[in-house]
Amino acid sequence: MSYFAQPLSVFMRHIYFVFFAIILFSCGQKQKKNPVLTSSSDTTTIQKAPVVSKDYLKKRPEEFQEFFMLSDVAPFTGKVASKKDVQNKVAVFNLESKKDPSHRSLKIRLPFFAFLQQPKQQPSKFVVIMQAEYLKGDTILGYKEANGLFGICKPTDLEYFESQKGN
Repeated sequence: MSYFAQPLSVFMRHIYFVFFAIILFSCGQKQKKNPVLTSSSDTTTIQKAPVVSKDYLKKRPEEFQEFFMLSDVAPFTGKVASKKDVQNKVAVFNLESKKDPSHRSLKIRLPFFAFLQQPKQQPSKFVVIMQAEYLKGDTILGYKEANGLFGICKPTDLEYFESQKGN
């Protein structure tokens, strides 16, 4: 009995098996490309995020439009801010230290200008630092933005002008 003389159902099973084998082997041959990893000639490299230019830090603060909106800010120095100072809008923040001996006002040159780093690759904000205090190992800075908003940050959250780094 020849192969083609067999019943049709046996013949169809063999054809299904051949098609299944072809599909199985062809799926294994495709390579999925990872957009982060690129492969060329046995070497794998990782693509890095684009480098953002920090040329604005080489300028002087006076060269920015926001400087003129912030140049009249009076610094809060010489003592630790109280709630009354914050209510009178002469200080940015008040830290409840409960007579902690480590809490003190920092003796640094205020005000000074810097850029506040932003999350998710957003551009940094031009700010003026107007208050600086030290409490339990942390330095806390109070700043004002050109739009009139106030906030607090740590020194590591700032980018400094190259002309001010020595100060």
